[in-house]
Amino acid sequence: SGGYDSAAGGWIPTTNVTYTVQVPDHIIPVILGRGGSNIKEMIDLSQASIKVSQKGEYFPGTQNRTITITGPVPAASYAHQLVSAKIPQNL
Repeated sequence: SGGYDSAAGGWIPTTNVTYTVQVPDHIIPVILGRGGSNIKEMIDLSQASIKVSQKGEYFPGTQNRTITITGPVPAASYAHQLVSAKIPQNL
């Protein structure tokens, strides 16, 4: 991955990062939104990939689902902030 930037003298490497966030199953509807509206908006805003594990696929030993965020550092970092802001802090 990367891009060609003639002003910078050639190819610019793009480093993708992946964040994983464990979220209690009952919070997932808040992350997804009605018809997926919340997650679509977060993907559009951040330009990162945001994937949620399937219903019943829990992090071992928990009732937590896994949200995986992948993209270039600025995009993935922003997506992580957006997802984190949807998670109630008083769990």
